[in-house]
Amino acid sequence: MKKRSLLTLFVCLLLSPAFAQNPEEAAVQATIDRLFEGMKKADSSLVRSVLHPTARLQTAYVSKEGKPLLRSEPIAAFLKAVGTPHKEVWDERVSAYNIRVDDNLATAWTPYEFYVDGNYLHGGVNAFQLFRSPEGWKIIQICDTRRKKN
Repeated sequence: MKKRSLLTLFVCLLLSPAFAQNPEEAAVQATIDRLFEGMKKADSSLVRSVLHPTARLQTAYVSKEGKPLLRSEPIAAFLKAVGTPHKEVWDERVSAYNIRVDDNLATAWTPYEFYVDGNYLHGGVNAFQLFRSPEGWKIIQICDTRRKKN
């Protein structure tokens, strides 16, 4: 009986997502998690530490008129917004990570919900591209979608 329980536990661990993730995928996820940690702590230095100097930030959305649009935001403006003192807590909650790595390039697809002080603001998907630099994985592109309805 004891052997069977240990075997069942071992099989469950092997099939768990944490066990299935390779070290590179785990490093990519840790980089993305640091971005969100920096946002939540209003720490622009932490956010900057995971961004490549040429990083881009874009949002794909639909206007009130129903027209598909793509908006770019300067990284400097994003960092300023994160680092400017604000009472509200920015909490981006990711529900899953779909990470692919090939050599020095990685992509991550992360469905999310964004909360401000615990109140739902919008949700959608983040599409990350990362580059493995000599200093580790750096985010080179973030494109997200935003929907007001949960």
